[in-house]
Amino acid sequence: MNQMRIPDLPPLPPRKITFLINSMEGGGAERAMANLIGHLLPHLPDCRVELILLDDLPRAQVLPEGVRVVTLDGGGSMLRSARALARYWLKGGAPDLCISFLARANCLNAWFAQATGHEAIISERVQTSAHLASARGAAVLRLITRLSYPRAAAVVPVSQGVALDLERNFGVKSARMTVIGNPIDAAHLQRLALQAPAIALPKRYLLAMGRLVPNKNFPMLLAAYAKANPKSDLVILGEGSERAALTKQIAALGLTGRVHLPGFVANPYPVIAGSDYLVSASNAEGFPNTLIEAMALGRAVVATDCPSGPAEVLGGDAPIGSGRAVRAAHGVLCPMNDSRAMAEALGWLEDIALRTTLAAQAQSRAQDFGVDAVVHRYLGLIHAACPRFAAASPDALIGKGD
Repeated sequence: MNQMRIPDLPPLPPRKITFLINSMEGGGAERAMANLIGHLLPHLPDCRVELILLDDLPRAQVLPEGVRVVTLDGGGSMLRSARALARYWLKGGAPDLCISFLARANCLNAWFAQATGHEAIISERVQTSAHLASARGAAVLRLITRLSYPRAAAVVPVSQGVALDLERNFGVKSARMTVIGNPIDAAHLQRLALQAPAIALPKRYLLAMGRLVPNKNFPMLLAAYAKANPKSDLVILGEGSERAALTKQIAALGLTGRVHLPGFVANPYPVIAGSDYLVSASNAEGFPNTLIEAMALGRAVVATDCPSGPAEVLGGDAPIGSGRAVRAAHGVLCPMNDSRAMAEALGWLEDIALRTTLAAQAQSRAQDFGVDAVVHRYLGLIHAACPRFAAASPDALIGKGD
């Protein structure tokens, strides 16, 4: 794996740099890309910076000024997105360098780099094997990923676990990968948290966040919440295809009025700051952005030990089959798909003294994911992936690590 140093980099000459993603809806990857663009933009004063959205969907993220946004009509389809992107890029819209997030955008970025000559940097946001395991046409998607990702000039996994999976199962060479997490701007989050919440909230509540999709495993969380029966309500922020099923489960468990599904909230940070703690029941994560944001705001956290980010962040492990919650260095971990262990963890956090201790440990750990280091690592990677950009050679910018 490449270990990026934080070099003193010369300014980039005028070039076109494109960011590519499926959409700017309300997910963690979308929020992470919007934040990254905002942090990188001041360091790219002479470059033309463009954001391409493959799908024409409502935007939920706030984008910085100075970024040209191009919206295509990919309709959620790889083939349709490829056609739309080909029309745009092959008619003179191609960049010098493209940074992409999420699988469809990553595959297209890597493949089109061969045709347009641009340098492709792809960022894998989830543990790929776990993410694809439940997808329709999983075998085909695995093949497409294996044929695409190794073609990129550089691959940016958001955690060591994601990197290991890409190397073992998708043929991405370690030398092409540089692990970089998301930039967490704690001071900015704290300013946003001072705003009034955009939704009505119960007096006391636990908080979960994420798309209402199977991988987030909210049904398990609801079962655990019913078993633990904590004093606080449960608020789940997010929107998605599982809303109707979750609403039905809430009623069946007798939790109507105690579990709230207010939908997507553009500024979730006042809601996070007002919660007792944050809980994640996910079956797959790459870099658990929401988890670390909650930690940065001084909230204790409970998470499943899913592939592959939470255990790295919290410093512990709770393997499947262990049947017990585990007190990790910076929070509480539970085995995946284990509502009994999750209920145990929820019961532990009824103890205010323990919550306070865990919150302090979490906030201290969140400082390891500051903005400056992440931005400098991305800038170093941009220089290294495009040697013609830089006065220094790539070897001067990247030193070999483990």
